Amino acid sequence: MVTAITKDVQNTQTGKEIADIVNILTKKLIGEKCGQVGFSYGDELCLDFGKMIDSLHPKLRNLQKGSWRFGARATPWQLKQADKLLVDSELLESDQEIAEAKQFVRESLENQKILKIEVNPLDLTLQLLFEENYELLLQPNLADSDLAYWELFMPTQEILVIGSGYSWSKSSIHDRY
Repeated sequence: MVTAITKDVQNTQTGKEIADIVNILTKKLIGEKCGQVGFSYGDELCLDFGKMIDSLHPKLRNLQKGSWRFGARATPWQLKQADKLLVDSELLESDQEIAEAKQFVRESLENQKILKIEVNPLDLTLQLLFEENYELLLQPNLADSDLAYWELFMPTQEILVIGSGYSWSKSSIHDRY
């Protein structure tokens, strides 16, 4: 049991470190508008904030991206408004429900300013608070994923990656692995 307690203490300390890092790195994101809500492969939630920039890739010239880009990866999420659950990604079953939820999330969050970003150090739940009392919660399953829970591309050409487990990294988008 000493091993389990030691691991819990380490996880809590790392969770606090992650919360502090996220707080520091996202200070300039607070107050930015969500310019675009999208869904990538596997219906992963993507949010673009700040100045919208034309894509530089010749095949993608008709697309834009935000100066800040957030991707939820394979992490379940919920959209609430004033504590009322509006959408829960894990409860969507049919193609029609998924399509309607995507449209609803777009209509709810696009053009809303982000007011607060907070990480719960115990379970790494990410809370994004928006205007009009919208709240987006990402709730990673700490025991069930080898993928990162979420990532944030910053205007500094850096990427912050949280997960899997109690891990995080920040690197230049130009670094090669």
